[in-house]
Amino acid sequence: MISTRRKLALVAAGLTVLTSVLWGAYRLTEAAETASAGEAVTLYDTRDARQVAGTADDVFAGTVVDRTGQRDIAGVFSDLYEVRVDRSFKGGLHGTLTVSYEQGAKPLSAGESYVFATGRVPDKRTHAILLETSPAPFTSLTAPIGSRAAGAVTAGQTVAEYWTWAVDHEVDLSSGR
Repeated sequence: MISTRRKLALVAAGLTVLTSVLWGAYRLTEAAETASAGEAVTLYDTRDARQVAGTADDVFAGTVVDRTGQRDIAGVFSDLYEVRVDRSFKGGLHGTLTVSYEQGAKPLSAGESYVFATGRVPDKRTHAILLETSPAPFTSLTAPIGSRAAGAVTAGQTVAEYWTWAVDHEVDLSSGR
């Protein structure tokens, strides 16, 4: 038979565990509710071009024409850039468009070329660079990609070949493919 003192000790231990679990759940909920609008958790590896391509609505090579301003969406400030699309790898974009890039990141330079992975913004006029990614600078689409690129890089693979490969082999984590 268990003594009253032992029963009280077991109840106290159980209440301590329960309180700890509830406090942890409360802290997680509170943290989610108080996270700033600019905080995000990516569900893909931002260093893996296949996963970035699978997450993006559009992947394209473009040249920055100019910085055209900034905007604030729910407390998240971004710089706006006018970008001329040189080649579309995914999504079929063409012409000149507005790209939104999170403030605080290294600014884009007018006249420089980058590969952009973007998501479409509800205003249907802007293409936002995926959070926690940076446009990949390049000097020529026919230049070797270099060893810094993750993925199936073969010797001499060009920037265009690499991004074509990444889009053709994209990993869409939401659908498991």
